[in-house]
Amino acid sequence: MTDYEVVIVGGGVIGAALALELAGSDYRVALVERRRPAFSSSNPERVIALNHGSYVHLDQLGVWRAMREQGVGVIRHISVVEARGSEHVEMDAADAPGTALPALGYVLEMGAMLRGLYTHLEQAGVKLLTSARVEGCAWEDDWANVRLQDGRCLRARLLVGADGSDSQLRRMAGIATMGWDYNRFAIVASIRCAHEHQDTAYECFRKAGPLALLPLADGRYSIVWTMRPAEAAQLLRMDDQQVMRVLMRAMGERLVQATGEVFAISPRACFSLELSIARRMTGPRLALVGNAAHTINPVAGQGMNLGLRDVRRLAWVLQADYARRDPGQKIVLSAYAEQRWRDVAAVAAFTEGMVDVFGMTMPGMRQLRGRGMAMMQCLSPLRDMLLRHAAGIEQLEEARVGTMA
Repeated sequence: MTDYEVVIVGGGVIGAALALELAGSDYRVALVERRRPAFSSSNPERVIALNHGSYVHLDQLGVWRAMREQGVGVIRHISVVEARGSEHVEMDAADAPGTALPALGYVLEMGAMLRGLYTHLEQAGVKLLTSARVEGCAWEDDWANVRLQDGRCLRARLLVGADGSDSQLRRMAGIATMGWDYNRFAIVASIRCAHEHQDTAYECFRKAGPLALLPLADGRYSIVWTMRPAEAAQLLRMDDQQVMRVLMRAMGERLVQATGEVFAISPRACFSLELSIARRMTGPRLALVGNAAHTINPVAGQGMNLGLRDVRRLAWVLQADYARRDPGQKIVLSAYAEQRWRDVAAVAAFTEGMVDVFGMTMPGMRQLRGRGMAMMQCLSPLRDMLLRHAAGIEQLEEARVGTMA
């Protein structure tokens, strides 16, 4: 039996980021990952969108430079359009309220994020247990006990579930989830277009679901294309030329004019979409972070940003003097859960609202949406509010004052 103050189960981006946050503390920390870290993804089209707030967080952790050296797409401008409408909303980093930002966000491959994090973890004194599968957990008043398949046993004052949307720890703790299956799939791929992307990301709303184009470092776009299951199955059977024709029809005239003709596309990958939020983000000597606590719609690209804010909040709470005496005590977990629940609920409501509004097909809704978008484009306070949300500015300001309220 080996004792730790904190044991993190799940060595993806969120778990690794939390381990690195705690590496400079007095805590003994172990990171348990069932696989060996793979920095070259089996799906190279899997990219992550990070807002400005997440960039600042990773830069403060000291890992951003290593990530940036592997190639990072920069988002300096965001254009929100409707595929069959003429109205649009434009947001630019130079127009950020208060001060101009270098960028609204960044786009990078999952493997690049993991490589940057693990390079620093190996130097930071965190105990890495890879190819280590959790077989069981048991909770006592003062400890959480973890049994691994190879027979090793760990004890922790605090157990952190960072093991994804199908979280084993969440199930073992008996924490239920709420949400639903969207009956939609997301097709992901990269494309090349005739025009340079000029550091612009597009969010194109369609009746069947949104289509996002994210600028990559090498001039391509990464696309996240939401559609019905039957459409996804049909599209996966098409050849490249057929897919590109269907894609340009889905983009609509305005967006195609901006990007130019799509003339190359990578192999496609597909995953189902769901909303799943844990009814509790904590349990006795347990905290959930990232997708183990919440899986939301990919519209607006907020999933990873939300998970990194979990990491920042939990790490901040664990630095308090009362937490150092026992990081798994109830008062520590309550301080984490209360603030994070408000943020998760707000982001989930925002993304659900966007999907619902742009998915409505009743008579007059397209005209109403067009007027709303025109109003947002003309009224700077409304546009500034959307820009602050997209860039993660409000959450960054909360972190700076140390309240995360």
